[in-house]
Amino acid sequence: MSSLDETFQRLKNAVLDKKPVLKEILVKRGGKNLYEYAKDYIDVNLVPPVHEREDELLSTFEREVGKRLGTQVAKEATDQLRKYYYVSTADHHGPLCHPFFLNSNLIASAPLFEKQDPILKNVIVLACANISFDNSSFPRGLFFHSYANGQVERHELPFFPRSVRPRPVYKYGPYGMDGIDKIKKLLIEKAKEGHITQKQSENISSLIDEIYAKPDVLNCSTFSDQVTKTNFELWQKFFNPGKNCNPQNPHIDPPNLIYLEQETFVNQLIIDHHLNSDTTINHILFDKAYNPLMEQYFDGVTGGFSLEKKIGTYLFWGLPGNSKYRLQMMKEGNFLVSSDGAYRVELTPDCLREKLEKQELIPSTLLSFIVLAFYYGLKLLGGFSQVNYLTFMKNSYIKMQTDRGNYRSIEVCAHSQTKELCGDVTLAFLGVQDGSLTPATGLDLILYGTENTWSQFVDLARHITLEEALNPMMPELYRITYPEGSPERDDSLLQITAQDIANLTNLDKKIKPCAYF
Repeated sequence: MSSLDETFQRLKNAVLDKKPVLKEILVKRGGKNLYEYAKDYIDVNLVPPVHEREDELLSTFEREVGKRLGTQVAKEATDQLRKYYYVSTADHHGPLCHPFFLNSNLIASAPLFEKQDPILKNVIVLACANISFDNSSFPRGLFFHSYANGQVERHELPFFPRSVRPRPVYKYGPYGMDGIDKIKKLLIEKAKEGHITQKQSENISSLIDEIYAKPDVLNCSTFSDQVTKTNFELWQKFFNPGKNCNPQNPHIDPPNLIYLEQETFVNQLIIDHHLNSDTTINHILFDKAYNPLMEQYFDGVTGGFSLEKKIGTYLFWGLPGNSKYRLQMMKEGNFLVSSDGAYRVELTPDCLREKLEKQELIPSTLLSFIVLAFYYGLKLLGGFSQVNYLTFMKNSYIKMQTDRGNYRSIEVCAHSQTKELCGDVTLAFLGVQDGSLTPATGLDLILYGTENTWSQFVDLARHITLEEALNPMMPELYRITYPEGSPERDDSLLQITAQDIANLTNLDKKIKPCAYF
């Protein structure tokens, strides 16, 4: 075994040691090609108590989608969700550009083109808006690549200034024409300086006008609603880039992309169905007998809270008034209280309703997944970390309900499917003149795609296994799993690159670009 081989194996083992559910997935299903693996998403395991509850979720879902995308799209998406009861929760809420989220949704959509059931018309995503604008996924705008001066250059087109970066995407106000105008001026400057061509500048400017400057988008009350509307239209452009037409396949009819903010949806479910009803969610929110059980079983669970380390939050993050930052909230008696004591929320139905309707509370990942996966039994597709902590959350939730003797809740949660990996792989690549590859963004597919882009992507998904596609991501997954400053981190393992791993595993011989500069 070469030293590079050994480094790769140590790196991979280090990640899988911390992510045992990911390891289990790779052992059991890592040999499946990505296309066949994605087809398993539509296989949902429902039990009678879920059927009794799903009408609540579906009624709220249809209303929330209808507000943003119209009644016809909402009805079709709801009909699909009733039969195929799953969504993706892998994404960050923002313009669909980042390769991680672009690829997860492209892979999830591929089997839907088989039309085995005409009701399958949508890729449904409940995206996380509880991220800041300085997140690495660049939610405050769009970005794309160009090839200039002999190298690949990345270009960011922000709708908002840098000053918004500490703020969460959740609840943030909409961009206006000033944001549109700044992007257009930036494109003109980049063309004048030779970083992009005049044609590229004009094409993106036209796209901005067509999708992002529409009156109904500019009239939205939040940036999150703008994202839902614009991603719906942007998604369609990925499949017919440049309005090219393939004589062999003259019309590509892609599914719709329903991109809804997760936190607002969860809050609305709580408002609609749990503030004044005798449900498990109501008891978690208001029943004092649940507090010691929540601390016993969820203290230390990723996505929840740690009382000892003082990280995470109890049920909700606070976002009062014009606060720039979300506030950690912990339970004190019958109140949720910020760490400085300045913001207090009484845990009563009336008070909670008021704060939820004002969007002053952001549900934690733990509360969101308790509501979606463990109470309503919705199948959630997620990234490499989610499959791990969602499974741990499930185990803790079952233990808590066992202590309470809530056997119906146990039955629903026991059938919850938590090991559904969606994301953290990249198959959409741009071909560079020197023969190298770079992960494509959403705008890249529109700028550089051809009539063959989609068929090449699907063909690649049929010939690369889940494990093969995940292997080159191991350096990035290691950085996330062992962040800087972690005593367990071994920086010598990061000397190996994604390209090294692709060469070692012969993946470089399989990958072909689906678009070219």
